[in-house]
Amino acid sequence: MPTGGYRYDKRILQEWETLGLRYNLISLNGDFPFPDTQSIAEAVDAIDGFAAADISVVDGLAGGVMPQFIKKLASISPVVALIHHPLCLENGLPKSQAKSLEESERAGLEYVSGIVTTSPATTATVTSLFEHDPDRIKTVLPGVERGKIAHPYQSGPINLLCIGSLIERKGHHFLIEALTQLKHLDWKLDCYGMLDEQSDLYRQTMQQIDDHDLAERITFHGSVSDDQISQAYQESHIFVLPSLFEGYGMAYAEAIVHGLPVIGTNAGAIPDTVPPTCGLLAEPGDVSSLKRAIQTLLTNDEALAQYRHGAIEAEKHFPTWKTSAKKFMQILEQWS
Repeated sequence: MPTGGYRYDKRILQEWETLGLRYNLISLNGDFPFPDTQSIAEAVDAIDGFAAADISVVDGLAGGVMPQFIKKLASISPVVALIHHPLCLENGLPKSQAKSLEESERAGLEYVSGIVTTSPATTATVTSLFEHDPDRIKTVLPGVERGKIAHPYQSGPINLLCIGSLIERKGHHFLIEALTQLKHLDWKLDCYGMLDEQSDLYRQTMQQIDDHDLAERITFHGSVSDDQISQAYQESHIFVLPSLFEGYGMAYAEAIVHGLPVIGTNAGAIPDTVPPTCGLLAEPGDVSSLKRAIQTLLTNDEALAQYRHGAIEAEKHFPTWKTSAKKFMQILEQWS
């Protein structure tokens, strides 16, 4: 179950194939966005063997930390940077590391012919943060996978669904803290997404669950197949993800097109992704605000049904992957 950025890249490429666009996919070795010196040198040297291209697209996860790679690549073809969200804005980074990433991203963007972002909010952030020409920044929203609509709530525990990698930015800690204050209500929470069982954050999260005696009610499943995620959407009643920042928030959009009411935050691009008719947005990092939003949908059947209806109605406003891929392709044609 890859992250949103990887899924975006994969689905755009798949649709380009159906549209007849010819491309070469280059995979780089290294632990991005923190590659070692050898990985950077190998990436730069690899450019000498690249096939001729009308234009190159570099994902910001790699390009943002290798300005020398962008510079050399720009000498043989126009380069477009694909930015899901600036690396330097990732939560939990030491100030020195965030500053280093910002300088690296800024340096690389000096050599690009254009930038594609995945949301209007990210476009605004990139324009302001890197002082880039807004005419050279375009937005291509992620497409959204359609599937069966979630079953409406009838009785028993309300099934909460959370999809997102276990990283600080996704706010799992705040979600668990809010739910500890709602133990008197009938709910269970299933979390899906990449996790590192050796990390301090994983150990702290499991300890937090144990400390509040919630092991029977909160389950972290890790990465699973697309079919399992589809099944999880159908069997859930509420989607909740209290992210501290999102460049777009693909999981929110997918929850909505599956007919799930959404509880999120008003951080980053989330308010653009989640219409007010589809759910409730809390203040990022505010447990009390998050608790109130969750409690509202756990205790008010009318509100739960209202937001479910809103989600079903909003489905038609989200693009398909084919629509997004076509728009991306048209932008590349303009800049090549």
